[in-house]
Amino acid sequence: MININIEGQYYKVNKQDNLLKICLSLGFNVPYFCWHPILGSIGACRQCAIKQSNNLQQKNKFIIMSCMSAPINNSYITINDDDLINFRKKNIELLMLNHPHDCPICDEGGNCHLQDMTVMAGHNNRRYDFSKREYKNQYLGPFISHTMNRCITCYRCVRFYKNYADGKDFNVFGSKNNIYFGRYSDGRLQNPFSGNLIEICPTGVFTDKIYNINYSRKWDLQYSPSICQNCSLGCNIFIGERYGKLSSIQNRFHEKINHYFLCDKGYFGYDYTYLKNNPIKIILFKNKKKFFYNYDKIIKNIIHLILNSKNIIGIGSSRASIESNVILKKLVGKKNFYLGILRNEKKQINYIIDIIQNMDIYFPTLSEIENYDTILIVGEDLSNTNPRAALAVRQAIKKYFNITKTNNNLDISYWETDAILNMRNKKLNPLLIVSHKETLLDDISLFNYYASTLDQSIFCFTLADYIKNDNTIINDKNLKKKIIKIKKILLNSKKPLIISGTGSNSLSLISASYSIAKELYKKNQDVGLFYTLNEVNSMGISLIKGKSLNSLFINQKSIIHNNSNIDTILIMENDLYIYENKNILNNFFKKIPNIIVLDHILTRTMKKANIILPVTNFMENSGTVINNECRAQRFFQVYDPTFYNKKNDRKPSWKWIYKIYAKLNNLNESITLDEIIKKCEKYIPRLNGISLAAPPATYKVYNRKFARTPIRYSGRTSMFSHINVHEPQQPKDKDTIFSFSMEGNYGSNINYKHIPFLWAPGWNSSQALHKFQKEIGVSSKYGITGFKICQKNKYKVHIKRIYHVCNNINNNHNQLIIIAHQNLFQNNSVIQKSNLIKKYFNNYYIIFNKNDAKQLGILNNDLVQIYCLKNKFILKTHISNFLNKGLVSLPLGVKNIPLSFLGKIIEKIKVLK
Repeated sequence: MININIEGQYYKVNKQDNLLKICLSLGFNVPYFCWHPILGSIGACRQCAIKQSNNLQQKNKFIIMSCMSAPINNSYITINDDDLINFRKKNIELLMLNHPHDCPICDEGGNCHLQDMTVMAGHNNRRYDFSKREYKNQYLGPFISHTMNRCITCYRCVRFYKNYADGKDFNVFGSKNNIYFGRYSDGRLQNPFSGNLIEICPTGVFTDKIYNINYSRKWDLQYSPSICQNCSLGCNIFIGERYGKLSSIQNRFHEKINHYFLCDKGYFGYDYTYLKNNPIKIILFKNKKKFFYNYDKIIKNIIHLILNSKNIIGIGSSRASIESNVILKKLVGKKNFYLGILRNEKKQINYIIDIIQNMDIYFPTLSEIENYDTILIVGEDLSNTNPRAALAVRQAIKKYFNITKTNNNLDISYWETDAILNMRNKKLNPLLIVSHKETLLDDISLFNYYASTLDQSIFCFTLADYIKNDNTIINDKNLKKKIIKIKKILLNSKKPLIISGTGSNSLSLISASYSIAKELYKKNQDVGLFYTLNEVNSMGISLIKGKSLNSLFINQKSIIHNNSNIDTILIMENDLYIYENKNILNNFFKKIPNIIVLDHILTRTMKKANIILPVTNFMENSGTVINNECRAQRFFQVYDPTFYNKKNDRKPSWKWIYKIYAKLNNLNESITLDEIIKKCEKYIPRLNGISLAAPPATYKVYNRKFARTPIRYSGRTSMFSHINVHEPQQPKDKDTIFSFSMEGNYGSNINYKHIPFLWAPGWNSSQALHKFQKEIGVSSKYGITGFKICQKNKYKVHIKRIYHVCNNINNNHNQLIIIAHQNLFQNNSVIQKSNLIKKYFNNYYIIFNKNDAKQLGILNNDLVQIYCLKNKFILKTHISNFLNKGLVSLPLGVKNIPLSFLGKIIEKIKVLK
């Protein structure tokens, strides 16, 4: 730490930081464009000019670019004098020469960093009267609009897309005053992190096409802090709503998880929330006729059914909140509660929970992945299952050049990204991948081992044994050579990380990954172990405990255990057709007289229901989910659906179920979310701590709640003027710390962690984030959100070498055995429903080994009809050079291809001409 004087005041600052970060962290307003806390400094925009001198008299002051300058001990910094104001004003005028000045029609208007900096720099008159440079805009796919004329050449887009996310199909072209950022030709951006261009760009060059569908200016949106629902990592997001429709998703900084970036699944996977066929009414089917019931009448009807049922069972869901699952379990009883996942997945997650609680092996957070210098990925296709983790892996692998350990006296700071990029000279840390076939991380991997699940397990267990004991017998010379190589890399590493997950569909692989980490730990390695799961609340549902779906189905012919005794079933936010063969399920549902389905989206399971209870989705509801590291996090309701439509019967699942439970047990039927959470902790002690994920609803500052909408929110009075000229009363939120209004607390000086949107005086764009940070790019001002509920103990984890139940066996009969392959959008059951995804990502592929394809006469992109377990489906083909002979890879979990097909044999293949 050193002392510097800024505008007459002394401050103790970190000498490793640049002066721009220092000034912003201390609350000074310095304009900038090209600098970014993660992407570093390149000094391209020349906006962050300040003056520096080395003496108190401030003689020999000179203008420097603060983003490219380190602090000097006892130096004097001036931020605003006439020279600096004039310099910045003239400079931004030059940057704006060719800008179209189209703020009124630009989607970025009111949320634009360029607008903020132009005002801050004082440029408010246009003097350029000549012809402006014009560019042709490109088609970049269904998610992102491109308006190149707005570009100010800050280079942020290409630095993120190409250098940080390793995208191959986007670049910078031209020179001097003719710079172009885009693709070689029109086409969809291929990188799974392309959505970050929208927030990275300080102008309106890249804007959100989906936001355009339900567009409102930033100040006219109602916001809430939330959790991305599309994978297990629990990335933090802001959601913005207007007229009862989700308008935008933005990244919400979390120092332990997602930092500044989301994946495209997080940005664009929410179209299903406003499909026209989403249920909003209570429906009862009787004698093949549809009846619409009100709230009290349907509750009375359900109570009557339950009281007259011999046996009632409940099926939970890993996409439903903790509160909903626990109350359902309490309603039906422990013996009758089913988790809503298959046995294989249940076993894997339970094993992972045991590992996380083991005090020997460290389980890093998502952001901590970037601190490891060697990574071994076992059986998991991260780029498709949990893509934000794949982005973190890329940063770890690219940190080969460690600026803190250079021995050549180079004075290079961490923010001098171009210098570091040049010094690294494309050298990478070791990335080792064990998988079925090629993955999107192969471009930066040092070693790949493509094999069946069985062979992957054998390889990893043998590696663990060899790390433990060099005398382990390995008969296969090629295998031994590979294992020796990997062992040497791992033992030479200062900080190795092992990554696996339930996407591998193999308990044996998860056990093997733990075995490797355990042996490295015994060798005094600073080893980490990171697991990913399938759904947003997969960890939470497993902590609750219950039976697997397999318990309902003995085999393909005998339908259900004790079927005759089950006459009422409650299925909550789950589509069983994702998991099981449709023939089995059709027979199953035929024999159950009372099927009650609670969901916010129309599913094949809902079509079998006698009673439909419409429930709220994640933006209409508040609740708790637990991510892959056992961090309990709260997502918050952004609006009340009945505010816009009084005929909307949607309620949170936990409210529906608790109402039934309270009626049956003569309890108080009115309950808040905080009270439900306390009941969850009491009923299931393993969940102790979920109440600490967010403050209780009674938490206030200055006796006020916190505002969901900006102070400039407009049009509230006229929203319902076609119905009534009087302004409707805003809903009261008894479940959270927020109010449905702009009335309430907001600001960087208010002590609360769950910020609903980003705004500060003079900072209207997402760049206002630094006003809410203690250290820019590193920590939040008032601490991190969420609470880790799994405590470390001395629990012993047993190694499970379960070769005999791996997905595939030695195949000597030329049979084709089904394994799963993952897809960014298609492996999520609700994202599949999105109209946008259906339109642009509607091709499902079956992947063949090249020799199997040749033998069958199949070519790339052929259409084939597949027969399996009396099911048939048509898919496009893809030929792999790496997939093992005898295996076929299918997108399990998509329509008509359930997850239970894993390990099954293809009965017949017909090529369609």
